Amino acid sequence: MNNASEILALTGEAAVLVRHGRIAYANAIAAGILGADCLGKSVRAVFGSEVAGVQAGSFVAGVTIAGQQYILRMARTEEDKLIFFSCPEEAPALLNDAFLSFLRATLMNMGIAADRLREQAEEAGDRAALGHVAALTRNWYRLNRLVANTALVLDISRGLLQAGPAEIDLSALCRNLLDTVAFFCPEQRFTAELGQELRCTADPAMVSQLLLNLLSNCLLHAKGCTDIRVSLIDSGESVILSVSDDGCGIEPGELYRVFDRYRHSFSMSAIAEGTGLGLTAARCIAQLHGGTLLLESRPGRGTSVRASLCRRSPLAGALRAAQPELPNVLRLVQTGLADVLPDSSFAEKYMD
Repeated sequence: MNNASEILALTGEAAVLVRHGRIAYANAIAAGILGADCLGKSVRAVFGSEVAGVQAGSFVAGVTIAGQQYILRMARTEEDKLIFFSCPEEAPALLNDAFLSFLRATLMNMGIAADRLREQAEEAGDRAALGHVAALTRNWYRLNRLVANTALVLDISRGLLQAGPAEIDLSALCRNLLDTVAFFCPEQRFTAELGQELRCTADPAMVSQLLLNLLSNCLLHAKGCTDIRVSLIDSGESVILSVSDDGCGIEPGELYRVFDRYRHSFSMSAIAEGTGLGLTAARCIAQLHGGTLLLESRPGRGTSVRASLCRRSPLAGALRAAQPELPNVLRLVQTGLADVLPDSSFAEKYMD
């Protein structure tokens, strides 16, 4: 064994060494997951075409192997690639149905109270009170987004999520959402390459949640960003939704924590920037659709996230006869970007 293989043999997580696009060594943990015959197999055959095609020096991805979800990360040596993969951490015991039901009931009461306060403030012409109601409403939306992401991650991890797949025009869905996001964020430049029509089988509400989570992540964390690019690529078997920015990027030492940021390295100052569940929810949605969420980032040059949605989606067995109508797009965007938008985006003129 060379030095890299010796390191992989000692690591506590599943790891393989890749040389010339094929697995040259697998430690005992990896062999137990991939099978003893994994040596000599191509990266494409084992981890999928999205992972095989990455040229970045390091990246992190959510992949599915033999029906089990894994977080995969890669590093390079001069000659080889080192791929490490492990199961996502289980949801904390506190995240249970009773806890989420309590939050939903509390939020419903808060929403009713906020609506009544808005009506009274409008009747009285009290602009100061309306400003406070807008702040209250924004935080109501922030909590709703948190509950939606938490419930999705929890249900998918337990195999309980009820999906509603349909034949959708992904180009039209993304364009509609992006137009509304641009309306709320006029100071931000967005570049879209969505094509005229791109049809696939997917749950439209989940795909909307995925895209808004990725956009929120750019707007919140990509310091110095001047352009956010959203594109769709038809790769034959899959459709790839890509969201990229030219912001500050992520340091390699932090890159591998992005799917579990809500568990790690939280300071009090970071709490104001959200819980970190958005990327985790996006990864779960992509994997539920038979795809992969892959993130690569270069410090000072930006971050790119690619979500693939399999055309032969495992959701297809429950295909709806017709595409369902999405909830009000304005409300979807207000919820999805609630951590980013100012209080004024939740003023009375948007709430009628």
